[in-house]
Amino acid sequence: MCTVSWLHEEDGYQLLANRDEQRRRPPAEGPQLQERASVRHLAPLDGKAGGTWLAVNEFGISICLLNGACLSQSPAPSPATAGARERRSRGLVPLELVRAGSALEACERAWRLDLAAVSPFTLVILEPGQPAALFEWTGEEKAVLLHADPYMPLISSSFDEAAVNARRRQEFSRKLESAGKLDAHALYWFHESHGASPDAYSPCMHRADAETVSFSWVRACEQEVGYFYTPAAPCRWRPGETIKLARRQ
Repeated sequence: MCTVSWLHEEDGYQLLANRDEQRRRPPAEGPQLQERASVRHLAPLDGKAGGTWLAVNEFGISICLLNGACLSQSPAPSPATAGARERRSRGLVPLELVRAGSALEACERAWRLDLAAVSPFTLVILEPGQPAALFEWTGEEKAVLLHADPYMPLISSSFDEAAVNARRRQEFSRKLESAGKLDAHALYWFHESHGASPDAYSPCMHRADAETVSFSWVRACEQEVGYFYTPAAPCRWRPGETIKLARRQ
């Protein structure tokens, strides 16, 4: 369950993501420098399955995972339902794609994966100088959208999906109207927002059984990529040190 937004810039992009999870889920490890197939990348690791929800590599390619099929408006399965079906964690998919040198290559690699044992998910894939791409797995079919910027922000929730989506989009519009422009500050303001109150519907989400457990902020530019991460809701933890990785040309 996530709320994801992004912003294209002249020399790259910025990508922001709230991760919403059950309070009882084991804590994740913060972003680490890793390497797969001789490609370095930064990614936090889930404390339960060892996968990730947002990885960025040295080519500047970011791969962000949301539960559920966002394009098809197929709701994210509840944790109990997903656990009954899923024999392979969705969080392992971004790690299998993180060697990609372009968003198109990441989509092509995702298309070739056997996902029969994986619950529905959506990937947001960003590449400097290119529109956002989406890859979707409904549980039965795959789909790719190579010009996905109009869908921003993307929202996934296993709780009252339609109402959560509507409320958060309303809050997004309010924040942009107040800011007067779409920039990184407006996006951050949205991600830390409680709207009318901190509840299940706010971008920074708080429920009795679940909440926003972390916030990720990736910036890719010509020379490097940076990953800022907070192991708590953005309303409780202000931006600080960023882990950086030199771009590979």
